[in-house]
Amino acid sequence: MKILALVASQDSTVEDVKTNGRRQMQALIGKDKEVLFCEYSTIEICRNGELAITCLGEKMEKPDYFWPLLGSTDGFILENMLQDAGIPSILNLRELQVARSKIATYQRLAQNGIRVPDTMVFFKDSDPETLSGRFGYPFVVKPDSGFGGIGVELIHNGQELKDYFATLSYGQAYVAQEYIATSKGRDIRVVVLHGRYYFSMERHASNPDEFRSNVHVGGTTQEKTLTEEEKVFCEKVASIFDLPIIGLDLMIGDGEYVLAEVNAFPGMPGRKMMDAYASVIDDFMEGQA
Repeated sequence: MKILALVASQDSTVEDVKTNGRRQMQALIGKDKEVLFCEYSTIEICRNGELAITCLGEKMEKPDYFWPLLGSTDGFILENMLQDAGIPSILNLRELQVARSKIATYQRLAQNGIRVPDTMVFFKDSDPETLSGRFGYPFVVKPDSGFGGIGVELIHNGQELKDYFATLSYGQAYVAQEYIATSKGRDIRVVVLHGRYYFSMERHASNPDEFRSNVHVGGTTQEKTLTEEEKVFCEKVASIFDLPIIGLDLMIGDGEYVLAEVNAFPGMPGRKMMDAYASVIDDFMEGQA
């Protein structure tokens, strides 16, 4: 059984991907899985409708299934190509699409009675004063699709807002949100596996001036023990999404948790996550038997 894991690597060079990137991914998902590094691939649409995939200069055999493990293309171009070529996805692509979109995530959570930050969607040519008038300063802005805190900024005044708008791309959606000051520089990442609470860690910004707690921007983590009531709450939130594993980022509000976002690939350190991803594959394969 050949499973192709789709990965968008952050490594800067082909050499890094061929050595460290490939080794790290196969340590995570198992040596029996084939890894497609999306940035270093070409895909030919053959006359018979089949796909000819080449990655890092090597041709790849047609897989039995594919696993959209790390975000590859925002428009799900690659995932849709593989599915349309008759290669099933291990994950529900519609649900994955919701999880990758902050906007779709916030809307679904709000519709199910889960508190999220007050949110407005805006675009490159939206009126900046509409945002500042709704939230006042400071407030948070971020792209709809992204990870690791990239593009997430805390806007303190009109000049910062003007500067942020100058960086925006045409056709991309962005989010403006109320600033949850009680959660400055800290949040809780919770992993729910097969519908049950699995693991949680509290993340802290190393810099006291930093409002983001992401590890990618220097945050640190430590294991966090949740109460039974908190675990039930997290399991309830996870049940809204048809995904075998999901990460929930909880901000600490005034007496309650506020959902910052969800992740279909909740990156957390340690052996526990390797075991979790192995469990996802094992559970899927049992369902195919």
